[in-house]
Amino acid sequence: MKRKRLAELVREEAGDLQEAPAPREERPGEAPPGGGLEGSPPGEGQGERPLPPYLTYVRKECRLRPDQLDALTALARRLNRERKGKGERITENTLIRWAVDMLLEQYRSPAETYQKEEEPS
Repeated sequence: MKRKRLAELVREEAGDLQEAPAPREERPGEAPPGGGLEGSPPGEGQGERPLPPYLTYVRKECRLRPDQLDALTALARRLNRERKGKGERITENTLIRWAVDMLLEQYRSPAETYQKEEEPS
């Protein structure tokens, strides 16, 4: 295979960029285009690879203290080493989503328990 010069590679890339649609600007708190959580309906996009799970989530920024970020990074690395390549990769964002789920579940549980106790048997 003949090696290409840098100028040829740049020309090819520029041509690809001109053919590609312009990127859509994402507004804060807005789901990425393409359906969000529901994804594409069954039967559409046959033969295409499915979207990675993180692309189905809504973007939300969060500011963490340096010690929180360091602890999250260390925990994600430790959990990834322990899983030995089985299952999905665990990231800091995975742990944050898990913590939010736990917080919401904890918040819901006392309210549900309280409502059940008030109902006459």
